[in-house]
Amino acid sequence: MKFLHITFLISFSMLTACASNNILTKEEMAIQNKADAVVANLLFDNDLNDKASYNISKSGSVTIKFSESVKEKDYTKIVNLLRSNTSVDGVYAEQSGAEVCGLP
Repeated sequence: MKFLHITFLISFSMLTACASNNILTKEEMAIQNKADAVVANLLFDNDLNDKASYNISKSGSVTIKFSESVKEKDYTKIVNLLRSNTSVDGVYAEQSGAEVCGLP
């Protein structure tokens, strides 16, 4: 739990740093924070927090990049869980510069 708190604080400071260039409303920040918590928890719970990086738009859409070491079944699971979560507006995922788990 302590790690999740630290992850949230780091993610929040990164979001606020980005906000200096793009002014976000309180509502947009809340949307980003909700989506960030979902992504961070899923990655941590699946031991992938050090094998993926992500960015969240002001609408709650997630762009996530998985390292080459992540297996297809693992990134597919994460992407499907993110897409099914109401706090996440959409998901674009890639690995090694190529889109993975594209929409049908």
